[in-house]
Amino acid sequence: MKFSRLFYDSRVSFNKIPINWIIISVVVGLLSALTIYNFFYVIRESFRVMTFGFANLPYTLTEEDRNSYNLFFAGLSVIFANSITINMLLSRPSNILSWRNPIRRRIVNDQVFLNFNFTYWFTKMGLCFFVFSMCCLDFDFSPYVGVLSTLLLLVLYFDSWKGLIRIFHRNRFKVQTIHFGVMLFLTFGLSKINTVNYKSIDKAAVESSPVYALPHSNFYDEFQFNNNPEVTINLELLDNGKLEIWYYGDRVTFYDIPSIIAAERASMREELIPYLYVRISADRSLQIKHVKTVEKILYDIGQRNIIYNIYNEDLLSHRFEKRGVKFKISHSIKNFNPDLDFIMPPSPQIEVLLNYSQDFKDTLKVNIGTVIKLNDSITYKNDLVKKFKTHIASEILFEYSYEKECVLQDYISVLSSHKIAVNELRKQNQIIFKKDKWDNSRAYRNEQNKLKLQFPTQLTEKFN
Repeated sequence: MKFSRLFYDSRVSFNKIPINWIIISVVVGLLSALTIYNFFYVIRESFRVMTFGFANLPYTLTEEDRNSYNLFFAGLSVIFANSITINMLLSRPSNILSWRNPIRRRIVNDQVFLNFNFTYWFTKMGLCFFVFSMCCLDFDFSPYVGVLSTLLLLVLYFDSWKGLIRIFHRNRFKVQTIHFGVMLFLTFGLSKINTVNYKSIDKAAVESSPVYALPHSNFYDEFQFNNNPEVTINLELLDNGKLEIWYYGDRVTFYDIPSIIAAERASMREELIPYLYVRISADRSLQIKHVKTVEKILYDIGQRNIIYNIYNEDLLSHRFEKRGVKFKISHSIKNFNPDLDFIMPPSPQIEVLLNYSQDFKDTLKVNIGTVIKLNDSITYKNDLVKKFKTHIASEILFEYSYEKECVLQDYISVLSSHKIAVNELRKQNQIIFKKDKWDNSRAYRNEQNKLKLQFPTQLTEKFN
């Protein structure tokens, strides 16, 4: 006894733990698990909200991914709360171990450093991945979360036991099995709690960056060095056949489009107004008449530069890179009569500037619908580029004729093939090339202007 007093008592006395202290420790542990889990949950949803406006696609989670993340956060919370509970039980009021016993100090230190060291590491890694996923990284965590998160949780759990096994000499595996079962039960139960209304966040994410089945195209214009101002208008056809127009998360009507463009023009310098582009995002199955209605309104207010957004098949950049096909609204849009309850009066000043006439030697008629015809001859989409290249010239006019069943995808397929044919002819006849991507010499620009006159993209439209 004197020897034990001089050094320490190495015995483990579980009977010395007061019942009320056990209850307090367990309650504090459960509250800690709930608090830590809620913290992780709120941080995740906060980062999702912060991505609004940064990416082209909304950052939403599937139910399977959400459950995986919830399980991982719940497992971390329960393991951290377990360490807090152990620290309280082994604190001085319980006297389960002598305060001089090095085993006690080792267990307490292990539990403390387990929490703080892992939290420090996880915070650094988590912030790096979250921030980069917001601005410049598109990484799918789903295939890796299940296996890696499970292994990580197991390592953390067994690490929390490396000191405890020294005080459980009898029935250690039985105690550890029961403890592991309780931890699993708490983890699955905690993961079912949704701290915030994630469905409303998903809805807001979709409204800020609507998801559309954009048309596919083999051609798109380069925009990486283009600093022209842009306005995006989204067209969405509902199941009931009603068309909705969205402008940066706000539902608008056809009547609001002129005021939207006027507000954008008023917010920029006057010399930049002619370089303003209007992006049109719409489902590829949308009837072309709805798109041409928007074009008619834009033309009447003197806005001719538009961009059709297309689907980006590059999975590494599809969230952050908008691909599109540029188009200058044809003067023949004046002959289109949209089904509207108002008429926008044309701007006389713009009409004078845009009014011109040119004599063409020949006209290539392009019928666009479920079947594409060139001069009444059925042509497959894969043959359009080859056919167009044989007709493109300064004295040839292309006449696009839209059938009633024509949808946006049919139109984009023809327009993109037309642009591909024009670009290939220009490259075949090009003599002066850029030395680098920054080269913009006078000789290069003069030749490009000549090639544009020799192989133009000139077309008129006919509406059936």
